[in-house]
Amino acid sequence: MPRRAKPDALSLALGARIRELREEAGLTLERLAFESDLGSKGHLSNIEHGLVRPTAHTLRTLSDRLGVELADMVTFPDAGDRGRLFELTRRMAATRVRTLLHEAEEIVARTPRLRAAEGTGSYRPHRRPGSI
Repeated sequence: MPRRAKPDALSLALGARIRELREEAGLTLERLAFESDLGSKGHLSNIEHGLVRPTAHTLRTLSDRLGVELADMVTFPDAGDRGRLFELTRRMAATRVRTLLHEAEEIVARTPRLRAAEGTGSYRPHRRPGSI
């Protein structure tokens, strides 16, 4: 994929998220590129700077090496409540996540029209990555 001269907002947000997860894992650009079979430190750098739009295959390759779910790669914790909740569950033990899931399923089962009853219509985060 060709390198862009100027990053678009979504590519920039994806790149920042990948860099955040890479640094959290304690990996250098070079090590992640090598160990994920991405192959090129320069390509990974371009992705992190938003100059290249990563493919779904590239995101899967990186998420596998980083030990995170593919969804973690495209979840932006600062973009709203759902993103923050998703990020918090990433940091929890699997048993706690299952407990929260069970509780959420019980809430939804008891109130199938929860959104309509609350008058919210549909969920909208307060800010989406790439939006102005």
